[in-house]
Amino acid sequence: MSITRLTLLSPLLLALAACSSLAVIGLECEKRTKEYNRMLRWQEFDNAAIVFVDKPLRDEFQKRIAAAKDVKVADYRVKSLECDPEKGEATVKAEFDYYIPPSMTLKTAEDVQKWVYSGENGKKEWRLKTLLPAFK
Repeated sequence: MSITRLTLLSPLLLALAACSSLAVIGLECEKRTKEYNRMLRWQEFDNAAIVFVDKPLRDEFQKRIAAAKDVKVADYRVKSLECDPEKGEATVKAEFDYYIPPSMTLKTAEDVQKWVYSGENGKKEWRLKTLLPAFK
């Protein structure tokens, strides 16, 4: 292959590599947000905080966990997922059906989750930037 052809193909190859990388980041976004919401569904609030919540937010998140100690989540629905791998930002809109014993009245909490793709030392991952919903 001639130098000219390699020179012409280089930008194309770089663009393909960038697109591939963005696709992987997008898939990772979907996977992480799905796992977080699954953890909330099964009342694994403490584990969700450790795995997904950004460190500066953890203390406040723990306060929400303490306030939700009696909450029983019956179901959840992800209403939308908007992920922008280029910006490293995502928004998830979810609803959680729950009750607080002894009452059996089913309530719904809306949760708008903000996520960012960030990290240190070259290790990036999707991190939650919002609190646990207020279950009232």
